[in-house]
Amino acid sequence: MDWEADARERLERVPFFIRKRVKKQIEEFVRDQGGRLVTGYDVTLARRALAGGQADSGQHSREKAGGVLTAGELSGIEDLVEKGVSVEGLKTPHHEVRVCGGAAGCPLSLIDDRAVSTALAGVLNASGLDRHIAGGIDGPVLFHHKFRVTVSGCPNSCSQPQIVDFGVVGQSVPGRGEGHCTGCGLCAGVCAEKAVSVREDGPVFDYSRCQNCGQCIRSCPADAVREADSGYRVMAGGKLGRHPRLAEVVLELADEQRIKAVLEGAVRLFRAEGMDGERFAAMVDRLGMDRVKEVLRDVGKC
Repeated sequence: MDWEADARERLERVPFFIRKRVKKQIEEFVRDQGGRLVTGYDVTLARRALAGGQADSGQHSREKAGGVLTAGELSGIEDLVEKGVSVEGLKTPHHEVRVCGGAAGCPLSLIDDRAVSTALAGVLNASGLDRHIAGGIDGPVLFHHKFRVTVSGCPNSCSQPQIVDFGVVGQSVPGRGEGHCTGCGLCAGVCAEKAVSVREDGPVFDYSRCQNCGQCIRSCPADAVREADSGYRVMAGGKLGRHPRLAEVVLELADEQRIKAVLEGAVRLFRAEGMDGERFAAMVDRLGMDRVKEVLRDVGKC
């Protein structure tokens, strides 16, 4: 698809390691609108649509578009990076499921955030969790009474899965691709963990450092780096408050069936062992994380 000069200039301001995906998103938006040429105004409309807002009716002149487009603006994550997006239908007085900017089209997301969030919300809605929590509260339902789940599209973890009862993080494991490595070093350059190095025969990965964020995969212009595996990291037991604790990893590279099973197991354990008014993380402290992990990993073997 052809691009006008101002639209291409705005695209060039997007970080190179996500530019290819951003370009594809914009072109798909324009194509869906029946267009054949990407203008600066089309970029503005795409930004709004991907952020979850309403696109303009098209009555404005395309020449009126202008300004600087950043990756955050395009994906709709300027505010979502800090606080996540509460997705309609995923929230009750006693539990909530939150997602990161991936739900608005963040180009860094490795998963379908909304689909995963909806699936997990279905587990909670069918679990009897709300009745259990409500039965242990004498006064009003406060923020800390809620069972909180967050979904993060990538290991950047913008939705803060480390400090909630149950967290899910998208993962993408890099591996050698079929393309010929040109030795450009882009894959190593974008890796914040220094987990990629480039040798004469191509890229080498230090999986003890790798966070499975997929940035090296997106950055490679020669298809010399590919996705070797993917899935979800499952975390449990996090909270803030007077005695904060970080959630701990229960499973790595789990599929959707397993994360749903683990969440079901977490709720069953909470209903069976949780005291009146007790938070899930407080129960984890009381029972011991080793026991909780054993239970959740056992149900996650499906």
